[in-house]
Amino acid sequence: MITGIDHVHLMCGDVEKMVQYFERVFEGKVESRAEVRGFPMVRLFAYGVPVNIMGADPKAGTLVAGKGSRGLDHFGFAVKDLEKTVEDLKKKGAQFSIGPSTTATGVKYAFIEGPEGIRIELVDRG
Repeated sequence: MITGIDHVHLMCGDVEKMVQYFERVFEGKVESRAEVRGFPMVRLFAYGVPVNIMGADPKAGTLVAGKGSRGLDHFGFAVKDLEKTVEDLKKKGAQFSIGPSTTATGVKYAFIEGPEGIRIELVDRG
């Protein structure tokens, strides 16, 4: 029986830069640090969402997010009051590539461009 999402797992070339970004922009709290297959791995929580950030070869290829490539395109945080959330995150250094926008069904959303091309969606379902 599936009961929910266990974690989001990001592979990146600069683990500390990614961790600092999640701490600054998404109030991330580091839970643990380890080494896995010769690379550093940090587990943190951002608004209750477990995020595993693991090192990879900095020369490794990357997914071109938002372009229909295979792989994880983005993940999303549920938010209330999207406009205020966007304003607050911009003060923390978040850079937005889309939105705030509204779908035909009234769902508000915006996309943040994080380090190393990661995309994070903010969704306000009202």
